[in-house]
Amino acid sequence: MIPASAPSAAPHTGVIRGTIHGWPMVLLFLGFYTVAFIDRQVITMMVRPLQEQLHLSDFEISLLMGPSFGLFFALCGLGVGGLVDRYSRRWLVTWATVLWGLATCMCGLAGNYAVMLIGRMGVGVGESALTPAAHSLIIEQFPREKLSTALASYSLGAVIGGGLATALGGAVVHLVADTQPVAVPGFGFLQPWQLVFIAVGLPTIAMAFLALTVREHERVRPRPGSGHGSSIREFFRFCLRTPVLFFGLPISFGMLNIITNAYAAWVPTFMQREYGWNIAVIGVAWGAQHIIAATVGQIGGAMLVDRLYAKGMLDAHVRYQWLGVIVAVPINILGMLSGNPWIFLVLNAVYYVLCYPFLGYAIAALQLHTPSPLRGRMSAWFIAVITMMGTFVGAPATAWLTQSVFVDKAMVGWSLVTISLVFAPIVVGMMIWVGRHIRRLDHDAARSLA
Repeated sequence: MIPASAPSAAPHTGVIRGTIHGWPMVLLFLGFYTVAFIDRQVITMMVRPLQEQLHLSDFEISLLMGPSFGLFFALCGLGVGGLVDRYSRRWLVTWATVLWGLATCMCGLAGNYAVMLIGRMGVGVGESALTPAAHSLIIEQFPREKLSTALASYSLGAVIGGGLATALGGAVVHLVADTQPVAVPGFGFLQPWQLVFIAVGLPTIAMAFLALTVREHERVRPRPGSGHGSSIREFFRFCLRTPVLFFGLPISFGMLNIITNAYAAWVPTFMQREYGWNIAVIGVAWGAQHIIAATVGQIGGAMLVDRLYAKGMLDAHVRYQWLGVIVAVPINILGMLSGNPWIFLVLNAVYYVLCYPFLGYAIAALQLHTPSPLRGRMSAWFIAVITMMGTFVGAPATAWLTQSVFVDKAMVGWSLVTISLVFAPIVVGMMIWVGRHIRRLDHDAARSLA
């Protein structure tokens, strides 16, 4: 096994660009990730106006929420992983941020379903570069025993961004629901929901060049025929040497992401249809619950995993998660079946403490066994798998169950229950299996160094 401390695939010149590093760098990337999730998730608060004005079904909406974004996010992410291992990560983040900001604005200018699909694809393409680049820089600057906490701190962007998209998006959509179209010079009359997309896309473009303040060793650009392409072959050889870890780990967390994506996409609509709440109240209530619960889970869970790993629990990164699924998913189902919105919010919070914020410690488990030259590709591979599984199955499967099995929009809650019951046992079984192999990898690595 190649040691995790292997040198970087792309040699550097010793010239350092940028000034922000360590925890300030993590905080900056947290800001980028927060904005990314606002741009990604704000669409979940606009189901009603999109259906009314573009005449879309639940399934068509689910394609905007999931596959149109997720396919391009995942496929481009695989290519970006190689760029992260070879070129300037600061510039990759800068131009990627400009791209997804422009694509978000394009969603706001969309007058039909086809243009909206293209805009969502563009958001996926742009956002695909952020996390592999951020992970690569963070992993270089933090010790193994603090890696889960550092990565989880960055991943708080998903929590904060998702919560803000829910809270602010719901409030804005409710406030402008009865507003007449607004005349925008150069673009004609725009609907209120279109202005929401533009309002979140423009600040994204404005912040893009802050990425150039991050400290990074300037890398030597590989010359044609220099042999750097061999890292692609090494990547596949490395995956094939440890198939359970590098296929089993992302697939098991991808199964969990199916449940999480179903909740993220359809809980606001479930609360509208089940409890009769308006979208502004849902945005504030669920958004605040989401931010508080997932923040506690993100940081608390990562710190606990780091502590358990330091004390010798070699599979702590997956054991913590499958135990969390056993506890949280049944409790969340009880909440959805309770018929009481406040009981639901409290019990749903348990899921967001124990199961939502997995990215930090899941990536840490992966990278602890990945040599440095392959970390960008491995991070991109993991994110591609969990994103494809979550976005292609979570939201669309929920919509399909509601439309074709229950044949009643009011039954979206039962669709979410069904998704939970189908996938939670698979998650637990796969993670127990993967955990055994992680322990074996650690023992083998320790034996080889003895």
